[in-house]
Amino acid sequence: MDGIIVINKPAGVTSSRAVQITRKLFPGSKAGHTGTLDPLATGVLPVCLGRATRLAEYIVGLPKIYRAEVVLGKVSDTGDAEGQIREETAVPNLDHRQIEELLLTFKGKIEQLPPRYSAIKYQGKPLYHWTRQGKEVPLKNRPVTIYDLKLVKYNHQCEPHLIFDVACSKGTYIRTLAADIGQVIGCGAYLSALIRSAVGPYRLDDALNLDQAAEMIKLGRGGEIVMRMDTAVMHLPKICLKDKLIEALKNGLVIKFDDQELLKNVYIETPIRIYDQQGNFKALALKIEANDRMGLKTIKFLAQ
Repeated sequence: MDGIIVINKPAGVTSSRAVQITRKLFPGSKAGHTGTLDPLATGVLPVCLGRATRLAEYIVGLPKIYRAEVVLGKVSDTGDAEGQIREETAVPNLDHRQIEELLLTFKGKIEQLPPRYSAIKYQGKPLYHWTRQGKEVPLKNRPVTIYDLKLVKYNHQCEPHLIFDVACSKGTYIRTLAADIGQVIGCGAYLSALIRSAVGPYRLDDALNLDQAAEMIKLGRGGEIVMRMDTAVMHLPKICLKDKLIEALKNGLVIKFDDQELLKNVYIETPIRIYDQQGNFKALALKIEANDRMGLKTIKFLAQ
């Protein structure tokens, strides 16, 4: 089986475990996920099957959308509900409009300090390994982009909390965003719940929970729940080629073009989706300069 199945990951299950379970549903197929969701989080987890595992890196880089619930006035040592509360502060009595204005300050390109309980590697081991051993390691700010940030709900009564939707770039830590929002409000905060509602073109409406996926396969309908593997790269430019040129790409040859019209709107070093004349996805190739002409060089040949 080659393609992408969109799993709705349940809370309390690691992304790796969800992939392992999915792999067992498709015996003989390789499987890999496309960006870790914390065990606390639920939602969209695209799992690549078969040859589509070679496209996982392109899905990892796609924008993501989350719905986050944040508790105000408390700080957790992990930044989320799985940690221990280490600080409590009174929450300023701000209104809905003031909270919206504060959230707007996070839109655009920002810098984030990754959580100490995260999978980022330091000296070959994830940060949470060092943190659990009580060892401090140097952290560096990472640039990320917040494309959109909208307040869904704000409640100052009982346990103050807010809910927001955020569209963001690869590498954004919503735990860090929640903590930073709490700091700007002046009371601290931690992430209490998180749903990933989209990864690129893959939406929560497309997702199946693990039991649903198992039932579809049991009914012999596994092919209906696996999306085409080129859905992972629909954001890249596309060209159709004749069979002899596709065969050359398959053999690792550089194709040179006298007719520049085919590649005129594609930047140098840009990956391109390659299809045959019947519309079948065949490969990814790179636009290059070849002896004063434009050419194509295979990145990944994905057809059988």
